[in-house]
This record gives sequence, C-alpha cells and structure tokens, in this order.
Amino acid sequence: MVTSAVIALSILYASGRLDLGAYTMAGSMTALFSHALPYRRRAITLGGFVLMLTLGCAISMATAAATQNMLWRILVACLLAAIIKVAHDASNIGMPPAVIPIFLVTALTFTPQTWQDLPLHIGLVAGAGAISWCVSLAPGIVRRDGPERRAVAAAMRATIPVGTDPQDAAARDALAAAITAARRTLAFARGADRSALEAHVVACERILVDPSLSTPENARANAAEIMRSRTAIPAPPLTDAERAQIRGTRLAQDAPRTFSERHPILAAFRPTSPSAPFFWRVLIGCLASALASWALGGDRPFWAITAAAVIVQPNLLLTWRKAPPRALGALVGVWLFALIAPVAHIDLVIAAVMILALNTLTEMFIARNYFISQVFITPLALLMSQFGGPLPSGELILERSVDTVLGVVAGLIAAFVIRNGHLRRHAKAAVVRLERASRIPDELDADGVRRTRSEIIAALAAVAAAVRTADNEWWTHRVDETRVIAAQKRAHEALDRLG
Repeated sequence: MVTSAVIALSILYASGRLDLGAYTMAGSMTALFSHALPYRRRAITLGGFVLMLTLGCAISMATAAATQNMLWRILVACLLAAIIKVAHDASNIGMPPAVIPIFLVTALTFTPQTWQDLPLHIGLVAGAGAISWCVSLAPGIVRRDGPERRAVAAAMRATIPVGTDPQDAAARDALAAAITAARRTLAFARGADRSALEAHVVACERILVDPSLSTPENARANAAEIMRSRTAIPAPPLTDAERAQIRGTRLAQDAPRTFSERHPILAAFRPTSPSAPFFWRVLIGCLASALASWALGGDRPFWAITAAAVIVQPNLLLTWRKAPPRALGALVGVWLFALIAPVAHIDLVIAAVMILALNTLTEMFIARNYFISQVFITPLALLMSQFGGPLPSGELILERSVDTVLGVVAGLIAAFVIRNGHLRRHAKAAVVRLERASRIPDELDADGVRRTRSEIIAALAAVAAAVRTADNEWWTHRVDETRVIAAQKRAHEALDRLG
C-alpha cells in the first residue's frame, strides 16, 4: 500500500498539488485488500473493489456538492456505511475490515465540494486506485502462486493441533475450515504447481479422517518449505482414489452454482438473508450517532458514523467484544494525533510522510491486533482530513473523542434493540445440510467418494461457523446443541468410513 501511495503522492508533489493528497490516499488504500486471492482472481476482485470505492466516493462528493443540508448528508453517509459494511462482509475481499472504506466514503460526504472540482477529485481516486491495482498484482510477475502457497501452508499448520490432540473438536473444525479455505483459493488457481498443492490439501484431509497420520514436526517444516521455496513443489504420495478425488474436485468446481454462491454480495441484501437485520443495525446505529453528534454541535459527524458501523457485528457477542478496543483504541489514537499534529502542520510534505508511516503501522497490525490498529488508524484519518485545509487540532481532538463515544454507544444500543433471528435459521439449515452429506450410499465409485468427502468437510466448516455465530446472538433461542454434536459425530464417522 505504501508503494502505491508514494507513487500517487509523488505525482501530486511534482504537480504542486499535494493539497489533493486525501483523494489519492483514498484510492491508494485499496492496495490493502484481496491479498489472500490468487493473482488471476485478485485482478478481477480488486478491480471491482476499486470501481465500487470510486463510485461510493463519487456519490459522497456529489452529495456534498449538491446540498448543504446536514440531514441529507447524514442520511446518504449512513446508507453508504451500511451498504459497504454488509457488502464487505459478504464478499471474498478479505482483511482488513470495512473500517477503511467506510471512513473514506463517509468523510467525503462532509468535505466541502464544488461541481467544477468533482471530475478532478473522482479522477484522482480512480487513478490512485488503478496504481494500487498494478502494484498489488506486480508480485505475481515473480511468484505467480504466492497466495495459493500461503493458503495450503495454513491448512498444513492446522493439522498440528489435530495430531497433538485428536479429541479436540475445535482443532478438527479449524482444520476443516482451513481445508475449505485452501480449496476456495485453489479453485481460482492456475499453473503447474496446482496439482501438487491440491495433493497437500488431500493429505490434510487424510489427517482429518485419521489424526494418527499427523506428524507435527514434518507439517511445520513442510509448510515453511512451501512458503520459502520458489521451485516446483514436490507432491506427497497419493493413492489412485485420491488422484481421482483431485480430478473430481476440479470438475465439481466447474459445476453449476447457486445464486448465493455466484453473487454473495447481492444475496446478502435479500430480505431473508442473515445479513438483513445486520444491515438495519448498522444503519440505525449510524443514524443515531450522527444525529447526536450534529445535535452537540459537530459539523462533520463522519467519525461517529464510522465508530458505530465498525463495532456492529453479525451477532451481539462480537459487537460487545468490539466496543472496548474500538473506543479505547480510538481515544488513544486521538491523543496520539494531539502529539504529532503540531509537527504535521508545519508542511504538507511532513504530513504526507507521517501518513505513510501510520499506513505502514496500520497494515502491520490491522489483521493481528484490533486495539493497536485503532491507535494508528485514528491519527491517520485525522491527518488525512488536514489536506483539505488544516482544522484547529483542539477542535478535532474534542469532536473525535465525543464522536467515538457516541458511535460506540449508538452501535451497542442498535445491536441490542434489533434482533437477528435469521442466524438461528441459518445454523439449523447448515446442520441439515451436514446430516444429508453424512448419509453415505451403500455403493460409491471413486468420484462419489470424492464428492461426498468434499461435501462433508465443507459442511463441517459451515456448521462450525454458523452455530458459533448463532449462539453468540443473545436475544434468540440457542441452536439444539445435542443435534449439532450428533451431526458432527456422524460426519466424522462418515469421513472415517470413506477412508
């Protein structure tokens, strides 16, 4: 991300328009996303992400240019935040979370804008996004299968806890999820090493069926070798049935898919989708926080909207856990901004260098520690707002501190008030699919064994995720744990019979 930002900011500096850096930084931040996807798929997904972010920024800036009415601006910003939140979680774009696009889009809704400048500003966002697209795909020139190797290595490392404690159900579920994630990545893969990588995934499945086959030391060493090596990957020995399984997996990947599988983002906005109450939670929380901020005298309540949107999660327990690090991290970040703001105000070049440094720190921690990432994202966001004309630091610090508290409180209230009953129905449906997949016909050929095994593994991962999410929703009935445990036990027994 830093590379793409430096390129865009250097162009602005050479043109004498570094004051427009906030727009290029918006496009440059797209380079943070889609790193888990193979480069072929990344090109399509990241291209779509750049397009959608540019469209969101264009709508925000057009709203700012069209009206000075704060109510209309708040409504547009909150709608965009809710749409981005649900779409981001439903997509396969991966980490980091939706906080970055939500902040970028909502902040521009309250930034002074004119119709004359609108084409230039939209072009800067799109141009910087195009640079990020090129930079993100550049490593594929040297190592085409880097993301695939990382996914398979993660599955290999997930076999270690299973081999250490075969009775650990959580470890088995984690391995099933890692195998499913690796298969999802390999589904988009091309190249000579694909067969070898698929063979290692089959070997991981073998350990899921029979944990006694696991050798943790070898798994750790082989995963590291796959990550380091730039040469061809040696495939583990496979039986004829397992080779047939790999061939069948490729055929299955080309089979017709459901609407939800083809268009997960559109499916997330269906009225019966588990994401429907999630959308309303985000929208109501954002509206409440923004209106409260405005009522208290704030003229740019985007930070309250961002705070509310970020903490609201698909279930109440995750929302509750998100609130403390979000609030504390943002408040610490505000005071960090108070320390560095006097230096940043000396010159825009210094501010740009600080933004790049904070971007680097954010990229390092955002997938590892949410609290620390919030400490760096907050001054990053506040410094970016300085490109449009420095605001008094004392005013910014007070407003952002108040907005953080308002957003967290409003998000929590919205999560408590709006119940998500779809989660339980979704979990029950996942258990039913696992039960069906575990019913093995008396006679199966090699392709049938392969299909059944893949269905069971995928269903195990889906049940673990769905039940965990549903059980963390406080205002709903719990999923029948006896039925879930029985279904998982039958699934593991079925895997054992398939051999």
